[in-house]
Amino acid sequence: MIEQFEKLEAAIAGLEAGIEEMKKENERLKKEAHELRGVIDDRDLEILQLQEDLQKRSAAYDTEKNEIEHKLEGLLGRVSSMAAGKSEAQ
Repeated sequence: MIEQFEKLEAAIAGLEAGIEEMKKENERLKKEAHELRGVIDDRDLEILQLQEDLQKRSAAYDTEKNEIEHKLEGLLGRVSSMAAGKSEAQ
């Protein structure tokens, strides 16, 4: 009978040790998950910043492109006027 109690106590001690190991592993994994969430959040912020920068550059390029198009249209109009005036003079 005492042997059975000793076996039971040994089994309980083994379970306690296993549970303690699981708790330690759980805490380690929680810390790792928290750190990884931080890394992901940092990357998300970097991506948002890059997207913002890209949008600003794109808007600046679009503005510059529109300005160049208007200038070219004005020059083309002037050249057309000069060509029409030259052909009328001949």
